[in-house]
Amino acid sequence: MTNVSTKKVGAIDYELARKQLIKLISKLETGGASHLINELLTETERVMLIKRFAAVFMFQQNYSSYKVSQVVGISLSTSQRFYENYQNGNFDNLLACIPKAQKSEFLSLVEDFMLSKISHKARSRLLKRALQ
Repeated sequence: MTNVSTKKVGAIDYELARKQLIKLISKLETGGASHLINELLTETERVMLIKRFAAVFMFQQNYSSYKVSQVVGISLSTSQRFYENYQNGNFDNLLACIPKAQKSEFLSLVEDFMLSKISHKARSRLLKRALQ
């Protein structure tokens, strides 16, 4: 679980810093984005981010909360909370700004991951992806 300092930042200061960070991130090239993710976030934060992306994309493909919790490895209550947020349109902007090809590629990876648990062929595909 990620810990946040108990020292409070003023709401105005936080909002200015948040907007500046978003502006900075939006200007990053592919290599810079990779450095941001790999160097700034801990392993736990990176895993959490990947799981959240996977859950949102799976909900868009009409997977149930139960299936998402099983595949992604999150609790059922967390999956249901994310599904509720998805139903309320909280991820619409995120889903709209990611090109279809990238969504399809990521979902293909998730599907290979799901199938790799039961299929030798899918496990092989997943291994090939990992080695690229």
